[in-house]
Amino acid sequence: SMTHTFFTLQQDVYKTDHGPITVEDVDENNVSSLAFQRLINSAPGASVGVAATYRPDCSLSSLAFATPSRALVIHFFAANKQNQQQQQQQKKKKGQEQQPPVSRGRMLMQDQILCNIGIKLYGYRIDRIALALFLDLSLRINGAVDILSVSTSDRRSLQAIMNALGGEVLLQKDNVKTLFAHREGDAVSKDVALQAWAACRAATLDDMTLRFAAISRIDTDTMPDIHLKALTKISRDAEILESLKPTKVVNNVKADFNSKKGNVNLECTRFSTRIMRSKTQVIHIETLNGDQRSTITGRAGRIDGKQAHINVKGAVNASGKVLSVTTIGKEDLTAAESEREVVVLKALQGTITLTEHPFFCSIWAPSLNVPWPPLHALTASFVYYPNGQLNPSQYHAVERIISQADGEDRVLLIQGPPGTGKTTVIAASVNSMINTGPMERTIWLVAQSNVAVKNIAEKLDKVGFRDFKLLVSKDFHYDWHEHLYERLEHCFIRSDMFGGGAVTVSRLLLDTRVILCTLSMLSNPRIEEFTRQVPVQTVIFDEASQIEVGDYLPLLQRFQHSLQKMVFIGDDKQHRMPLVIGTFISRHVYGNKLMTVHDIASKAACRFLDIKRGQEQKSGKSWINQQEISVVIHLARIYNKQGKQYRILTPYDGQRSTIERQLELAKLPWEDKCFNVDSFQGKIWLTLAAGNEEDHIIVSLVRTQGVGFLKNSRRTNVMLTRCKKSMIICTNRDFVTKGKAVSTLVGQLALTMGPDSWLDGRDIVNGILR
Repeated sequence: SMTHTFFTLQQDVYKTDHGPITVEDVDENNVSSLAFQRLINSAPGASVGVAATYRPDCSLSSLAFATPSRALVIHFFAANKQNQQQQQQQKKKKGQEQQPPVSRGRMLMQDQILCNIGIKLYGYRIDRIALALFLDLSLRINGAVDILSVSTSDRRSLQAIMNALGGEVLLQKDNVKTLFAHREGDAVSKDVALQAWAACRAATLDDMTLRFAAISRIDTDTMPDIHLKALTKISRDAEILESLKPTKVVNNVKADFNSKKGNVNLECTRFSTRIMRSKTQVIHIETLNGDQRSTITGRAGRIDGKQAHINVKGAVNASGKVLSVTTIGKEDLTAAESEREVVVLKALQGTITLTEHPFFCSIWAPSLNVPWPPLHALTASFVYYPNGQLNPSQYHAVERIISQADGEDRVLLIQGPPGTGKTTVIAASVNSMINTGPMERTIWLVAQSNVAVKNIAEKLDKVGFRDFKLLVSKDFHYDWHEHLYERLEHCFIRSDMFGGGAVTVSRLLLDTRVILCTLSMLSNPRIEEFTRQVPVQTVIFDEASQIEVGDYLPLLQRFQHSLQKMVFIGDDKQHRMPLVIGTFISRHVYGNKLMTVHDIASKAACRFLDIKRGQEQKSGKSWINQQEISVVIHLARIYNKQGKQYRILTPYDGQRSTIERQLELAKLPWEDKCFNVDSFQGKIWLTLAAGNEEDHIIVSLVRTQGVGFLKNSRRTNVMLTRCKKSMIICTNRDFVTKGKAVSTLVGQLALTMGPDSWLDGRDIVNGILR
């Protein structure tokens, strides 16, 4: 355990000078009642600032409390896995929910500060702190003010932080930016103490006191467990997904560029790594002019399909070639992600009560039995599908989807493996509801991806139902995917046509009652007029198992008054990966919850290839392994000759670009063949997301000394779950079976597959691989 230390801190956030701040730094087992007393006694007006740091797994690692002259930083111990297992077993025995026992230090903190009604707490993103306290430490909080709520700016922006701290005039902007920059993992004690101090200082500014008083406080101590559990699950899942977003993406662009007046114009060549508009990201462009290399830094300005206009600092020599373009920083939150964050915040502040919504409760709190409002359906729909035959189970599914009985089937789950005609069921349901039901009934068909939505549209078109509209974002369509929509021109509305008034929208919709779009499109602020003319009543979600459950929250909140029925269609089994890989992933990643159904049961579907002499080498900011590259090219040649569909995956972009060049030199197919893991996934969504898969996958691990990428089991999981028929992993056997990688997911896989799964580099050359 850490020692109990004191140190002094000078603030550099505000322009005016302040006296030194005494910081007490201690762990939860050594914090005393006196430490809290010292802090409280130094708080005039009982205002205390609070800030937090988090571990890479997003759990709470420390809290800082501050007054104008003192700060107390308390470090918490990570939850012990063993303890959790014991508690799980005890729970099973007693059959009741028990919170883990709370340590003395935590109880003191709750009594003296967190739930002390004499103290007002102020903090940056205190919504996240309140939920982490509940989830990680089983503690509650009372009277907490989220200082960002005074700002109308986007909560994650620097502007919002400056507004919350009293405005730019008072602040040293660059220092604020550095102090609140989103850092992964642990910030140091002095930073978290200073963040808490700044929140306290803001709360005592004359101009801010009234503004903070108007904000609804967060009181988790009066909130029911069931409500808090739902909010913590939604929020923590979102944090984990956000923490997995890459902080750096190599953008694939054409080498030629032109520049004028502080603008560099680039042409992107791959959708998944395209340059995007962003408030926070910075673009690094490396150019070669003669033999002069130089790096230009800028921000993405206008984006027009594949053309990206980068606003750069300094002069640009337009006669060179682009060597590489990299986007630094995480991508901005999407409209849907921001909306979800705001809904959770409002629920914590008590300005909305989610547990009054029957749809919310049916997903997150089914035990509450909230009554459904009646539907008042005047005419009943019946099954009508003139364009094809339905088998008995499809017929039954359609009956349940179109029924408008008041109390039942308001939330419906329909499960069907691939090939059972789920899209047929959707087409028949739409046909039945529109042709036989009440005239005012509307249907929204929603999926996670643009491609899934397009597939439904094509199916409707194919069975002769054309009275629908398809909403597509311009970012996806223009320049990139126009060819996908050629057959659907008649029903297509692109997002740059949104935003007109009632008359414009009604001309676009032409009385249709069926709209198709992605789930994120429903969070687009410019869609309002569409949802007014075609209310969101019955929503059918296709491929629902690919949607993170928290992503439904914005839709439930936004359309609570019109929503009548939600139908989830999908599959709870995985059919992509061969049995050996599916079973392994289920055991090691999903707690045995992932069922696999697959024709290939042979262990040969997963092999390792020992590259004995391979060595990792640093290449710029990335890594390469020359030996692995030659073996991968050899494998590609074999697969190509056998006519196999294959792709190559590697965790490192240095390796990816080198393999791509070598494939091209070897006159093998090289475009869209080799991916680094983040770009292959596009977004690291749930691992089961379809679309990024191939029959045969070749993996090049690259590293032989350091673990690097493999530390992150979620990303490794993405890499190991892309194959439909076989996977071969090129790596050094000792590194994976005896070296540093032995405890990683790949190490576990090698152990599970056993020594028979290893081939030798020489075997490949001698043609053993079939």
